[in-house]
Amino acid sequence: MILITGANGHLGKGTIEYLLKKQPDVKIRALVRSEEKGAELKNFGVELAIGDYYDYNSLAAAMKDVDSLLLISSASMDRRLHQHEQVINAAKEAGVKHVVYTSFLKANEETKFTAGRDHALTEKYILQSGLDYTIMRNTFYLDFLPGFLGDPVGTGAVYYSAGKYGISYALRSEMAEANAAVLANPELHRNRIYEITSSELFTFPEIAAAISEYTGKEISYTDIPVDSLVENVIKAGVPEGYAKMLGTIADAVSAGELNFVSYDLENLIGRRPVSVGEFLKGVYSASPVNN
Repeated sequence: MILITGANGHLGKGTIEYLLKKQPDVKIRALVRSEEKGAELKNFGVELAIGDYYDYNSLAAAMKDVDSLLLISSASMDRRLHQHEQVINAAKEAGVKHVVYTSFLKANEETKFTAGRDHALTEKYILQSGLDYTIMRNTFYLDFLPGFLGDPVGTGAVYYSAGKYGISYALRSEMAEANAAVLANPELHRNRIYEITSSELFTFPEIAAAISEYTGKEISYTDIPVDSLVENVIKAGVPEGYAKMLGTIADAVSAGELNFVSYDLENLIGRRPVSVGEFLKGVYSASPVNN
C-alpha cells in the first residue's frame, strides 16, 4: 500500500495518475481533508483517508498497512515543520518502510528563501527517524514562471531581481512523474537525495530574449531591487506577508542559490525534461504581436 498525502493537489494527483500508468494494480491510499476534496480521486479507484497534518490520530489511521509514503510538503506555512513531524512520527509508529519527501532544491537552513528553511529541518528529522527515505528536492514550478514575468508583451520588459544568475525551473507534471518512478520501485532509490531540475539553466535576460524571439517583439530585461519588487507585488494586491516571502525567492535567485542544474529528473523520467525555452515557446508563440 502506498499513501499519498496532499493527494487532491496537482502534484499529488499527478503522482497517482503516473503510478497507475506504471502499475495499474498498485494499491494507493489518498490522504485528503474531506470526502468532497477526494471525489475526483475516487474515479481513479484509490482508497480515501480523511485527515490532515495537524490531526495525529487521522494520520495514524491513514498509515495502517502502508509500505511507502509520499509526504508532499504542506502548503500551509503555519508550523509547517510541526506538520511534517506529525506525519513522520505517525509513519514510524505504523511501521512504514519508506518515506518519499518533496523538499526544496539544495535545501539548507541558511537559504535566503525563508519558506525553504523548514525543508532542511524536515530532511534532518527524516534522517533521524531511521526510516528509509528518498528526498525529492524540487526546484520552482515552471508552470508558475509566467506569473513572475508579468506582462512582458504588453510592457516590452521583464522586471525581476535575479542579478546575473539563472534558475532551472521544471514542470510540476514531470516532478509528479519522477515521484511515481521512485514509488514504483522504492528499493532502487533507498536513502537517496535527488535534486529535481530541468537539464538547462536560464537567466532572466535569456528568458526575455526567448520571449522576444517567440513574439517578434523586442523584450528587455530590467533588474530591479528586491524592495521594489516586493512593493510592486503589494501594489498588485498581494498580501504583504506573502509578498515578502516572494521577495525572499528573488533574494535566493540573486544570490546564486538556484544557479544549478542536475540531471536527476532526466534520469528518473527517462528523457530530457521540458526546458524553460520550450515552455516559453508554448506560452508566447501564440501571443499577438504589437508592432
